[in-house]
Amino acid sequence: MVNKLREQGLVLREALDTVGLSKSSFLYKEKKHSEKPLTPQLVEALGDLKDYELVYGYRKVTKWLWKKKKIKANHKAVLRHMQKLKLTQPRKIKGMKGLRQLPYDEPKQSNTRWEGDLTYVWCGRDGQAYLFAFIDGYDNEVLGDCFSQRCRAKEAIEALDKAICHRFPCGIPKGHKLVLRVDRGTQFIARDFREAAEKRGVTLEFCGIRCPDDKPYIESFFAAYKKEEVYRNEYETFMQADFGWNNFKQWYNTERLNQGLDYQVPSEVALFGMNINFIEPEVSLIGAAV
Repeated sequence: MVNKLREQGLVLREALDTVGLSKSSFLYKEKKHSEKPLTPQLVEALGDLKDYELVYGYRKVTKWLWKKKKIKANHKAVLRHMQKLKLTQPRKIKGMKGLRQLPYDEPKQSNTRWEGDLTYVWCGRDGQAYLFAFIDGYDNEVLGDCFSQRCRAKEAIEALDKAICHRFPCGIPKGHKLVLRVDRGTQFIARDFREAAEKRGVTLEFCGIRCPDDKPYIESFFAAYKKEEVYRNEYETFMQADFGWNNFKQWYNTERLNQGLDYQVPSEVALFGMNINFIEPEVSLIGAAV
């Protein structure tokens, strides 16, 4: 573009000002650096690394060369040699390839998208307890749970069955799509849990690795539970922790003001968020006087 403007009669500075380019950027030419050869003495010394010494990073190797071999080398030179000799440590692989974040999908009514997860609660001398919980993404009501000292797919299925029984006492109607988002914990990816969900008519969506935003509602609920109940108490037994959980669940569903629901209560929002097709009216209004 600059050369075309110069062909039209503009001087270099005018052409550069027109396209908004500096003179140094226009005249820059990449310099080709010749590759430095490896130092035979350093190569031989690095070849003596053995056993657990092979896990050293280049800075520790630099110190090792001085202490063991009396070779004073620049740490950058050591890094260059180790890279050429393939002595550097492999980088940690974060997550699994292909497991990406799910698309954002805000539920428009109740019973369309549920979310489930597992959290841990310390119970004093009884050790660790495990809480499986499922909530509705639209009204945030806790639908099913299992507070147990065991942490298996069996407990996850128990919590799911409670949730289904709470909203669909006669089972999920045929043709109704209910999506349940869970993470890739061993309890949720277990064959028993996946088969149980399919048998009950629940469509599973597995969140990406390290993607808490894939199930923000259950994550937010657990944060509230820990802050407003668990961290305010020091349980000595499993029974105390179980009692505290049930009290909090009852209060959360029926009394706690939820900011995400415009300071309404989850159980009240659930009444209006239900699909009218699944609510059987007590009295027909057809033909009734107004």
